[in-house]
Amino acid sequence: MRQPIIDDRFVILKDRLEGFLKDLHGYINDMGSTSLPSIVSDLRSGLNEPFLFVVVGEVKSGKSSFINALLGENICPVDAAPCTDVIQEIVYGERPYEDSVRPFLKKIARPLTILKTIAIVDTPGTNTVIENHQEITRNFIPNSDLVLMVFQAKNPYTQSAWDLLDYIREDWRKRTVFILQQADLARPDEIETNMARVRDLAIHKGIETPQIFATSAERELQQQPASGFDAVRQFIRQTVTGGRHYRLKLESILETTNQILEQVDLALAQRREQFKADKAVVETIRTRLESGHQQSAYELRTLVQQLGAAYDAAAKQATDRFREGLSLGKLFQKSIRSTLGQKSSVKNWLGDIQSEFESSLKAKMETLAEEGADHFLEGLQQLLKYLLDELDDVKGHRLREDDLLLKIDRRRQEVIATVRTKMAESVMEDHFAENAVKNSDNLAPSLVGGSALTALGAFLLTVTHGLFFDITGGLLTGVGLFLAGGVLFVRKGRLIQQFNEGLAEGKNRFEAELTERMSQRLSLIYDDIDRNFLPLYEYVSQEEQRIAPLLQRLEDFRGDHQDLVTIVATDLDVA
Repeated sequence: MRQPIIDDRFVILKDRLEGFLKDLHGYINDMGSTSLPSIVSDLRSGLNEPFLFVVVGEVKSGKSSFINALLGENICPVDAAPCTDVIQEIVYGERPYEDSVRPFLKKIARPLTILKTIAIVDTPGTNTVIENHQEITRNFIPNSDLVLMVFQAKNPYTQSAWDLLDYIREDWRKRTVFILQQADLARPDEIETNMARVRDLAIHKGIETPQIFATSAERELQQQPASGFDAVRQFIRQTVTGGRHYRLKLESILETTNQILEQVDLALAQRREQFKADKAVVETIRTRLESGHQQSAYELRTLVQQLGAAYDAAAKQATDRFREGLSLGKLFQKSIRSTLGQKSSVKNWLGDIQSEFESSLKAKMETLAEEGADHFLEGLQQLLKYLLDELDDVKGHRLREDDLLLKIDRRRQEVIATVRTKMAESVMEDHFAENAVKNSDNLAPSLVGGSALTALGAFLLTVTHGLFFDITGGLLTGVGLFLAGGVLFVRKGRLIQQFNEGLAEGKNRFEAELTERMSQRLSLIYDDIDRNFLPLYEYVSQEEQRIAPLLQRLEDFRGDHQDLVTIVATDLDVA
């Protein structure tokens, strides 16, 4: 007879545990699990169900016969061929009925007294050829309160059944009882030997005091002695009477819940480690981009200095010729010839200096611009290759195959693949280098469709050429006006000084403006590269924001779980 005080305590604890499981269901569902939410839902439903026995074993081990003999009624069909192709849940009902609850689950009701306190589940054989039988059985075990493993008494060493025990014990730590069925087909010494061997194997697998029964369904159904079922029924009575089944059911559900929390803990630990690795990769990428930008800026400064040196050399030649041409005799000859309309005039003389100055600079600038573009692109390509290799490496580090990690791992792989594809396409199409010349008004249209090297070199040449001659082109013209006016014959030194000062000022302006223009282009290039990584940056940032609350909630669940375990052990102590 049930004890009312235990009933009352059970109701209170059951309600509290139901709320706990409801919250846990939402938590693991938010994490993206596809299988665990259904397990938790079944645990919640199981709170209001009788104590659940799940019977497992290989085909022809005598599972169905054992259940029929235990209940004293032929409920489960017995056949030489595998006939249990679905899970059969046998429950109490005022009237007999059978109902297909799901494609793989059939519920059978019988008005048997024993079924008021227990429900029995018959599963497909562990070695059956029925499709998805292992998945069906494995999905049902987490909701069991007690597992009955049935072996042939003559040969209890079938591998598939012992493999399933590993899952039962290691993954869910379910209480397990061993049944050596068909004992009528084995000699007494064989039964004794095999029971001892099963005990050793069970202890080896972590079951400290295994419960083992040898039964004969044939003898029981024929009402013959020594069937072994009296001992089984005595075990069931001890298990489910006096309120023990209340405590055992709650303990079973709490143990299953604990295994779920451990799975969550393991998944979050790996997820956190993967986040740390991904965050380190993001920091590495940003550092490499910053270093690359600084290196490119240094190369730009070097190129500007080289162009400035070329300018100095050409300017010196122009100054020397200008100084030489300012002698009174030569300048007087140029003036007379100008008066007579001959070619060797002051204007033509200055034009020649200008042309030589431009020709000398143009040749050097073309060489330097091409070399500068080549060097810049080589460095950029090396950087991009490094970044692609980094993405390949991070893509290869996947989260382990875990139901709790599938959703986040799929999202992570999608982000990495998107970034890598975009980067690879940009590299193949010289996208970043082309950005250096995009929207350049001075670049010849025929060059825009060429290679990145050609386009970048042409851009450098166009910018440097335009800046040089925008700044210096009017200098000699201004000098010519002074000379044509004939007012500086006696101020040769001052004129040369002004000429040199003009060239120096032009060089300074050139270097400043070229540096500014190319720095802007460099920023565009590196901003464009960095922009390709934005999905990865955002994923890592969001993952950091997601993990902390998940870890905190897990700690809260663990605290609540431990409180429930303690209360069940004390308030439902019926030993």
